[in-house]
Amino acid sequence: MLASQLRGFQAKEHITKIRMANGNITSEPSKINDKFRAFYSQLYASEFPQESTLMDNFLKTLNVPMLSSDSKNRLDEPIRPEELGAAIASLQPGKSPGPDGFPVEFFKAFSPLLLPQLHLTLSDSWKCGKLPPSFYEASIALVPKKGKDPVECSSYRPISLLNVDAKILAKVLARRLENILPSVISEDQTGFIKNRYSYSNIRRLLDILYTPSSQSPECILSLDAEKAFDWVEWKYLFTVLDKFNFGSKFISWIRLLYMCPNASVFTNSIQSQPFNFQRGTRQGCPLSPLLFNLAIEPLAIALRSCGEINGIWRKGVEHKVSLYADDLLIFISNPKISLPAMLSILRQFGQFSGYKLNLYKSELFPVDGGAPVFDYTTLPFKIAGNQFTYLGVIITRKHNCLFKANLLPLLNNTKKHLAQWSPLSTSLVGRINSIKMNILPKFLYLFQLLPVFIPKSFFDSLDSIISSYIWRGKRPQLDKAQLQKPKSRGGLALSNFRYYYWAANMRYIISWLYFHNKGNCPSWVLMELNSATGSSVLALIGSSLPLPPNKTIDNPVVWHTVRVWAQMRKHFGLTGFSLLSPIFSNPFFQPSLSDPIFRDWHDRGITCFNDLFFDNTFASFAQLSEKFNLPRTHLFRYLQTRQFLQSQIPNFPVAPDASPGDMLLTLIPTRKGFISLIYDRLVSMNGSSIDRIKTAWEQDLNQSLSMDTWDLILKLVNSTSLCARHCLLQFKVVHRFHLSKVKLSRMYPNVDPICDKCGSAEASLIHMFWTCPSLEGFWTDIFQTLSLIIGHHMDPDPLVALFGTTGEADARLTSSQRCMLSFASLVARHAILLRWRGAPLPTQAQWLRGLMYYLSLEKIRYAISNNSGKFYKVWGQFLKYFSSLQVANPASSITQ
Repeated sequence: MLASQLRGFQAKEHITKIRMANGNITSEPSKINDKFRAFYSQLYASEFPQESTLMDNFLKTLNVPMLSSDSKNRLDEPIRPEELGAAIASLQPGKSPGPDGFPVEFFKAFSPLLLPQLHLTLSDSWKCGKLPPSFYEASIALVPKKGKDPVECSSYRPISLLNVDAKILAKVLARRLENILPSVISEDQTGFIKNRYSYSNIRRLLDILYTPSSQSPECILSLDAEKAFDWVEWKYLFTVLDKFNFGSKFISWIRLLYMCPNASVFTNSIQSQPFNFQRGTRQGCPLSPLLFNLAIEPLAIALRSCGEINGIWRKGVEHKVSLYADDLLIFISNPKISLPAMLSILRQFGQFSGYKLNLYKSELFPVDGGAPVFDYTTLPFKIAGNQFTYLGVIITRKHNCLFKANLLPLLNNTKKHLAQWSPLSTSLVGRINSIKMNILPKFLYLFQLLPVFIPKSFFDSLDSIISSYIWRGKRPQLDKAQLQKPKSRGGLALSNFRYYYWAANMRYIISWLYFHNKGNCPSWVLMELNSATGSSVLALIGSSLPLPPNKTIDNPVVWHTVRVWAQMRKHFGLTGFSLLSPIFSNPFFQPSLSDPIFRDWHDRGITCFNDLFFDNTFASFAQLSEKFNLPRTHLFRYLQTRQFLQSQIPNFPVAPDASPGDMLLTLIPTRKGFISLIYDRLVSMNGSSIDRIKTAWEQDLNQSLSMDTWDLILKLVNSTSLCARHCLLQFKVVHRFHLSKVKLSRMYPNVDPICDKCGSAEASLIHMFWTCPSLEGFWTDIFQTLSLIIGHHMDPDPLVALFGTTGEADARLTSSQRCMLSFASLVARHAILLRWRGAPLPTQAQWLRGLMYYLSLEKIRYAISNNSGKFYKVWGQFLKYFSSLQVANPASSITQ
């Protein structure tokens, strides 16, 4: 619902008119449907040449990597029921179903019953050589492309909806294939390949562009392919699978999936007759992007291996090809010879593969070197000026233009969009969630891909725009740091954009450390590690702050990344020397720059200063000699190193404790969820706290709250209820958000601080929630009711009334009873807040009615998450009690 509100419109479903083959425009729904069916039938018709000679000759010249026998056998193993179960579990719910109408949720809910039948079906299909018809069916829905002529069929984007049973089989094959793919697909290709990411492509491109170029003309070619996934020829695809040495059984499963796929087009509530596919990878199929990777790899091999194509050399490495799905970059030098050879390969490949280039949408970007300018105007490409777009990022000729071209427009668009969304009647939680759903991903994408130093003023501007939105243009009523606390710490997890920026850039810093001694170092890491003249880039990572002026790094990508790391360290006070600093080629340790013995130490395994400490104590020369086989002649270097460390470490020879920054540097950059992990670490390092709020509650309650109790209070803010509004209610209670009459009287002298309900005492926050004599009967009735439900006596307790926890008494309650108690007390607080001002008092009957109303919603939410059993486990005792009462509004809809 929130996402729909923010979009402000629904995709246009009704197609009012379309241009026919004869050029006439028709508005008849049946003719519109027929036209689309004919259009897509022709689109997916094969154009493979009658003879396969061209394909065979092209492929036989390539040195294609072969699957190992072990990998081949693993792919060929019979499909197991547990694989089907894992595939079902991995499918995303909430997607539109295929033609049979059965959604993913159906298969998840009835998985134990369906798995044996599905496994039997697939076994029988394997034996008879054909899958059931439902595996081949698809429905095509149409979404208009923005800015395109609505009367043209090509102006609509087809969305293919497959049946889930076909997706399950494809997912099983895809899960097998994804583990094998990195062994046969070059690192030049990153899309949809396990542990490879688009940031590698962008980073490599920027390193090539901004590192000093050679004296020969250089250019970067960004190629646009027409219908790349839709036009893959099946005969070519299966030939390629055989070329890669895939086993016959695995290929047979894919042949079964592609035996006779068909689809119907839906327009204006009319379903066309099915038409058959003759080419293309199936849209919406989990296996399709992996098959495309295999289909495009021979082209990459041909381009790399062609001796007439000269790539761009940087730091001793030649770069020719970079691929992300169908986005292809080619790096060219000596274009007079290289470009004709490249175009020849592309033409040959397109004749049999289905890969067709749109040359007039492809862009050629001349690299600004010192070489004479090559005349590119005779080429069939658009010549880019000072920038071009790649993977959604504007690549500029000069590094210092990246920020202005990408981040400033995004900031302005964010301000515009939030101004449009501001009138919507969304809660504080809804507005925070809208930032996380719609704004953060756009910034995070650029944070990951753009190596630019962003000043604090940019984030101050962004925070101001966001604050104005979430507080509806009014003065913030809570500190930003409280909202940004994680939900487990009583916050609302408002995104801290600066922390996400640091977390995204940490990946590159950690990658330098992780890969620098490994043989499979990515090309972009290798370029960046070699970007410092006569010294090590890694030395800057562990040096004391402030950083010295840059005199050695020739790549602005690297220098800006180092500056971002220093910015983060300064913010958290991590300014000291790190033992993770390298010894060899460390400009801060001068002897290592000129003495080759320190290189020898590196080769023996002494790579950083931390290697010189055993059990947190600086090792003796004898200990180092024994472990690393150092000769006696290295003693002087040992003494030099010891003297250096004495100047850096206050308690030498004892090693300093690892700083939070050092612990970040030891993480693995390729792990899943890396940025979220770093972000969470940074949030935990934030020194801001809510101790002030804890102290205020302790003064009101006249008792000390242990840290365990306080931590539980904070946790219950977001775990008491599934409802976002309830979480916001408890957040406001804990953070003392509500204005008491005492506080109002301080703000406005004409306001009387005396309580409206009892008329005898000042209405402080604790008074209005708990100590007011008028509320005594209300709380007494509630605690008597709760005592009856849980089976033992409970005295009225302010911790339960205010926060939903019994503190030390929790040990007497089951976890289900604690959940019930927290939610029941939350509804009681809500009843008080509904009558916050004025004389009316809440009653037990109102509390019960409110509780039953919200339980109806809670039951639905538990059912949606397929967890109805937990609902009755938590609320069974209460519902039994409530059904025994003689009330006017029985709870039949809940108790049944």
